[in-house]
Amino acid sequence: MNNSRWRFIWMVLLLGCLLMANPGVASAPLGQEDDGNPQTEGVNLLRNGGFEEEDPGTHGFKWFPPNHFLALHWYRWWVNSWPAQPQIPEYDDMRPTSKRWPPLEGNHAQVYFKWGPNYLAGVYQVVEELTPCVPYEFSMYVNSQGNPGTVAHARIGLDPEGTQITLDHVHNDLIGGQMPPYTAWSEEQLNIYLWEQLVVTAEPLGSRLTAITYANPIYEGTLTPWYDTWWDAGVLRQVPFPDNRLPEPTSWNAPFANINTAINGDNLSVTWNTTFPASTQVWYGITPVYITPTHTMTHTIFLPLISNATSLRATPLDTTPTTYHAVNIAGMQALKPGDQITLWLLSRRPTTGSCITEGYGPVVVTITE
Repeated sequence: MNNSRWRFIWMVLLLGCLLMANPGVASAPLGQEDDGNPQTEGVNLLRNGGFEEEDPGTHGFKWFPPNHFLALHWYRWWVNSWPAQPQIPEYDDMRPTSKRWPPLEGNHAQVYFKWGPNYLAGVYQVVEELTPCVPYEFSMYVNSQGNPGTVAHARIGLDPEGTQITLDHVHNDLIGGQMPPYTAWSEEQLNIYLWEQLVVTAEPLGSRLTAITYANPIYEGTLTPWYDTWWDAGVLRQVPFPDNRLPEPTSWNAPFANINTAINGDNLSVTWNTTFPASTQVWYGITPVYITPTHTMTHTIFLPLISNATSLRATPLDTTPTTYHAVNIAGMQALKPGDQITLWLLSRRPTTGSCITEGYGPVVVTITE
């Protein structure tokens, strides 16, 4: 066998060893595929995200003083610094009889508008019964209008604390004039007179998120300023982590307690305790026993049988917050005495302002019979 072919084989073997040693490359467990949680992922969790529900006895939206119309299940907010700028816009239903037509989809959309001084305002909705420390994606389409040269400054946000950002739902000045401090924001709208989709992702720190639309249009010119902000087709949905794996922790020495492993028939059970309620996942790799090649060569070498190795995998993520964590990994009967399973234990939980992944490992289990 020539030298170039040997070099190629060594490169392939080295790459295989690196992949098995690196806990950052995880996949689904042996014999299983982790397809997330199809019961919750993809479902729109907003109430009336398309602004289509109608209030009986009105032209479609719920009436609020002084003469505003607002989509059901949504609430106004603004920064009211009158007589200084900005000031309160007028909220209305973009309906078939309105001059502000058509919406992006359906028969209605939420609009607010104003002549003269600009506004800093929007609508919001607090969404309940969510799972902490899993990703939720909020998207909404916006169409901003005004004099040529207007900068829309329109964006959407997700508050991971689920704050009700106004004191009540009638007099809707923003509490303290500031948004919740941990709000995640989308990029701003780039164009006017064009429907553009804005997207932002955040993880709730408890069981709530606040979905927020935000607009602070600015015009600097000689014309009388006017501003319109149209919103439509809002969606809030749970989404998986990339590759269905928890984000990698910053260290692998979390203070997990009562770490236990046991092989029972075809299953390897792994259990541990955390101080705080958190989610559950295990990353693992299988290293087969070392063998001697049987083929006679000019120079005898001893290498791991990489072709039989299983890539590093991840068990399905259990998002239920708990202090007792239990995972079963099937497929042990396919392994041989001397094979090793290397485990990394992970749990994700909320802290002040964010979620963190805590990890412990490696934990090595050797097949004995």
